[in-house]
Amino acid sequence: GMVEMIPNAETLRKIQVEHGVTGSFKDRPLADWLQKHNPEEDEYEKAVENFIYSCAGCCVATYVLGICDRHNDNIMLKTTGHMFHIDFGRFLGHAQMFGNIKRDRAPFVFTSDMAYVINGGDKPSSRFHDFVDLCCQAYNLIRKHTHLFLNLLGLMLSCGIPELSDLEDLKYVYDALRPQDSDADATTYFTRLIESSLGSVATKLNFFIHNLAQMKFTGSDARPSLSFAPRTHTLKMSGRIRDVFLCRHERVFNPSKGYTYVVKVQREGPGEVTFVQRTFEEFQELHNKLRLLFPSSLLPRYPQSPPRPLGFPAAPRARLRVCACSFPSRFVIGRSRGEAGAERRKEELNGYIWHLIHAAPEVAECDLIYTFFHPLPRDEKAAGTNPTPKAADATWARSLGKVGGEVKLSISYKNNKLFIMVMHIRGLPPLQDGNDPDPYVKTYLLPDPQKTTKRKTKVARKTCNPTYNEMLVYDGIPRGDLEQRELRLSVLSEEGFWENILLGEVGIRLRDLDLAQEKMGWFALGSRGHGTL
Repeated sequence: GMVEMIPNAETLRKIQVEHGVTGSFKDRPLADWLQKHNPEEDEYEKAVENFIYSCAGCCVATYVLGICDRHNDNIMLKTTGHMFHIDFGRFLGHAQMFGNIKRDRAPFVFTSDMAYVINGGDKPSSRFHDFVDLCCQAYNLIRKHTHLFLNLLGLMLSCGIPELSDLEDLKYVYDALRPQDSDADATTYFTRLIESSLGSVATKLNFFIHNLAQMKFTGSDARPSLSFAPRTHTLKMSGRIRDVFLCRHERVFNPSKGYTYVVKVQREGPGEVTFVQRTFEEFQELHNKLRLLFPSSLLPRYPQSPPRPLGFPAAPRARLRVCACSFPSRFVIGRSRGEAGAERRKEELNGYIWHLIHAAPEVAECDLIYTFFHPLPRDEKAAGTNPTPKAADATWARSLGKVGGEVKLSISYKNNKLFIMVMHIRGLPPLQDGNDPDPYVKTYLLPDPQKTTKRKTKVARKTCNPTYNEMLVYDGIPRGDLEQRELRLSVLSEEGFWENILLGEVGIRLRDLDLAQEKMGWFALGSRGHGTL
């Protein structure tokens, strides 16, 4: 066999438990870990690109070969963003069992924290479209060599491997590759597998149970650390903190929409002033880690406003609404989620951190405090923005009205059948109430006075960047008739009992297409406002 040494890598379990034993149920651990090890914007973007490609490869390979026992100690991540699997003791679908229940319930491991890295947040983005396309392209490339893989595996039937001992084991690979399907059907099939894996609660539950099982092997002398800080800082290294003051909050949109809080940190010595930016979730992580180290009696607990520190600008007096030891609540309701809520949290957090650095010396001088207030690379360099990619030019397609998003289609014609693969949509406008739509695609071949050519996709929920990979077929249409038609594609938001809302349309003149070849590309959608059909 072969052994490869892979440095600078960590198991998903160790990354996730930095956010607590329930870290497997949270979306941010992997993204935060990559951000910690890739603080510069271009470094992080390259790490995300590596993650997208390697994650796609892992999904396809582990599905085709039926790799089982996929808990979070058997999947690793490099600081460069490359994800890889280890420990291949069980494959070809021979999963471990809990009684009569298979431990590996999803087609493959693809969880919401992986999707969070790909999307750059908790909502689908165009990068998720790239990930799905990579998976489907890889799957179809492997399918073209089905017989080669079956022959190679067949040569190993006499090697004494328990999981590869008879023809039924070979049939697992045959069924997984689906050689009888067309590329379009296989693309649709694997897209549904991605959706099934992403929606599987069983995978996260399996990770959580494994976390609990491994707790007894964790050293009791391990000190908690902050997941977003690359290294630990101490009072001796950084200099004593004299005062802290939360100056303001700022709206941010990357990696997800929310607010960040700017803290002015003043250390002993002239000119020793720095500014750090921390999110509410990072304040909360600090609080949770402090509770692991110290009893509540040593943590700040009085709901009094902090005095104004020397050298800091005067601020309006505000009485804290919560007891400092209980920490400001992470749950906000209604309009309090906006600017007013951020301002209220600023007051509460300001009181909390002031009491922290004026607490007992063992608390105020601990490494967690000094690591939290030490500047990170992001505190020294503002994050930039990336331009949105433009749609391919298509003179034979016309958007109807003002452009409001793009749809990716694959159009082909064979044996008197018109095949329209609806792949992705990106950049749909939100609804008038600010919420994301529930979009679906509807097509007609015009002219169609009786509306007999209506076709529809499934409905995607609460997204402006849905993925479909669904095939819409028009059968029995001669080429001469087809050249007189126009494909009218509409994107609508399903509104339940109300009339569906038109989000955008595009008209495609079929006579301008070379029907002998597949045409794939992005088409601009026109929007006539948020009218209803």
